[in-house]
Amino acid sequence: MALSAPSSGSVFAPMPSLGRLYLLFTPTACRQDPFTTLTAALDGGVDLVQWRSKVEDLDGFRRCRELCRSRNVPLVVNDDVMLAKRSHVAGVHVGQTDMPAEVARKLVVNEWIGVSTHTPEQITAAAAAGADYVGFGPCFPTATKGYTTGKTAAEVEAAVERAAKVRLPLFAIGGITTANLVPLRVLGVDRIAVSSAILQADDPRAAAVALRRML
Repeated sequence: MALSAPSSGSVFAPMPSLGRLYLLFTPTACRQDPFTTLTAALDGGVDLVQWRSKVEDLDGFRRCRELCRSRNVPLVVNDDVMLAKRSHVAGVHVGQTDMPAEVARKLVVNEWIGVSTHTPEQITAAAAAGADYVGFGPCFPTATKGYTTGKTAAEVEAAVERAAKVRLPLFAIGGITTANLVPLRVLGVDRIAVSSAILQADDPRAAAVALRRML
């Protein structure tokens, strides 16, 4: 599906292009102050942010939204379709066990919809449901979601090929760091979504800079 422009009432008008370094921002997962970390990450080149709090935190969400607005960086809300819609953010992201993408598409007409996928078949289904991008993984083991194994090179390559075939941008996700990003780049990955690689870094800005330089 082509990325569409939002309604004139959206903060993001016209809709900016989809980024390459996607930060999954969970305030409680930050090693340092969450909003100092987010500011540093944005300074370092993060160009798409997902609000991913596991608890209701409207004050934190609004602060995150304002920081993203100040840098003209799109903000996506994880799972909560109605929060995304009423908050005039760039979009919503749903997983395989969340609201089905085709249902979310009916509720958010002009915003982006991202879908978590684990197989080429799920990528095809996401495209048919009206998704604007997919996340694919886990590419490597990750404690964030409790995955102890990652995808094989063949699985990643197949996902990249399928996403290209259905014309969906693909963000590789799961345990990605500067130490293991090169093999993904070789397989055709040109967008990544990260969490702990930045949120747990001693220097979040430097971590974001290093990742961005590799994309």
